[in-house]
Amino acid sequence: MKKMDDESDEVATRTRFVLSPRRGCGLLRFEQRPEGLTVLPDDGKAFGAITVDLASASILRRVQQGRGGLLAKAVLPAAGAPMPLVWDVTGGLGRDAMTLALLGCEVVAFERNPFVGMLLLDARSRALKEGGVVAEAAARLQIRIEDARSALGDPSSIEEPPDVIYLDPMFPEGKKSSKSSGKGSGKGKAAVKKDAMLLRMLVGEGADPVQDEELFTLAMQVAKMQVATNQATTARVVVKRSLRAPAIVESPPPQASFKGKSVRVDRYRSSS
Repeated sequence: MKKMDDESDEVATRTRFVLSPRRGCGLLRFEQRPEGLTVLPDDGKAFGAITVDLASASILRRVQQGRGGLLAKAVLPAAGAPMPLVWDVTGGLGRDAMTLALLGCEVVAFERNPFVGMLLLDARSRALKEGGVVAEAAARLQIRIEDARSALGDPSSIEEPPDVIYLDPMFPEGKKSSKSSGKGSGKGKAAVKKDAMLLRMLVGEGADPVQDEELFTLAMQVAKMQVATNQATTARVVVKRSLRAPAIVESPPPQASFKGKSVRVDRYRSSS
């Protein structure tokens, strides 16, 4: 497990380099700009620059929906109940994690790709300096640069078990990309496509149903363990899917599904 503090965030923002995420992929350049750590194609082609902004207008618009948003419906408890600890095990560009933090949740976002993780750390560092509700939410958001399967696969290492485990797997090519698309965030199609292209270039892979199913299975095992050991009466696993996509697994079926125009959020529940 690698836990970064604010000093590490600052070191990340000073880093400038060029890399090739995978064989046959164009070079990507990371540089510090006034708006934050930015990644862009080294040749200046393909798409524009990308900077992760956890205080973006698109995130704030989702938060304004309150409990009416898809994510809130699937994750938040009944009004008046304590806010949950959420593990976002597919952190990506951090939009869903920050949305949940702004809604009041404590959030641990896992991102296994170190370059995407560096963008997230820089974004969190800037959000902490924003002041007000954005800084408060950023303080509730922890970034862990590691494969969540390691943590989920070793329950004995979990000091504070999550109440909710959230998955936003990458969608197949030709469909709206999940964790990179900003679905439900109000982003335009051009920005969605740009983010999807960036994330695929950085991580060097596309959708992987087998890996997604493995992550879901581990998440459900942790949820069931919490209930079995009386650490929770109910534990939830929440999965974002494209609207017409099949469930992440054939069985068990979702306990509830919340549908939007292009995506849905499936909720699975393990109860005593």
